[in-house]
Amino acid sequence: MSTDPFAPHTLFGFPIFITLLAGHEAHREPLRQHILGLKQRFPGVVRSNRHAWHSGAEWAQHPSEHVAWLIEKATKFGHRALGRYHEDWARTELKLAGCWANVLGHGGWNAPHHHAPTHWSGVYYVAVGALPTEAGDYSGMIEFLNPNPALALLGQSGNYVHPPKDGLLIIFPASVTHFVHPRFADDERISIAFNFSVVPRP
Repeated sequence: MSTDPFAPHTLFGFPIFITLLAGHEAHREPLRQHILGLKQRFPGVVRSNRHAWHSGAEWAQHPSEHVAWLIEKATKFGHRALGRYHEDWARTELKLAGCWANVLGHGGWNAPHHHAPTHWSGVYYVAVGALPTEAGDYSGMIEFLNPNPALALLGQSGNYVHPPKDGLLIIFPASVTHFVHPRFADDERISIAFNFSVVPRP
């Protein structure tokens, strides 16, 4: 991981930004309890989630100061990281275009999908639970699919897998197809996903 949190990683010719949010420890348990409480009360919706819970309208109807903390942190980080791609925000601004929670238990996964037509997407790991211990075991990990096989000529022919970690934030282009590998631990992996749009300043 780069020592500069706003330096982009190269992902199939696209930038991806990865950082560990400072102060995440204080919000981990409140966020976990808030999300699991909603999961117990509401059935959620089906999107890319398979054998997993995805929050629905109840997410916006039951706000949390800890979710607000995350959105503020993610927006500030995104604003600084993405400024070099958007004229340093001279005539545009970054707007939240959606936010939801995900809970993956045993056998839960997310099918390949993208978040277009929004511009940027992200995931924040609240509590990742047990992690794989064997090499090559991608259980519960996010994988970004290479959109262009011709990139093999540049040594970028493979997909990109990144392990989750409590407090980790990843921002990536919304059009990049990605999925989450099936998770076979007995505990739950809890995350919050979101989309950003770049819009003209009023």
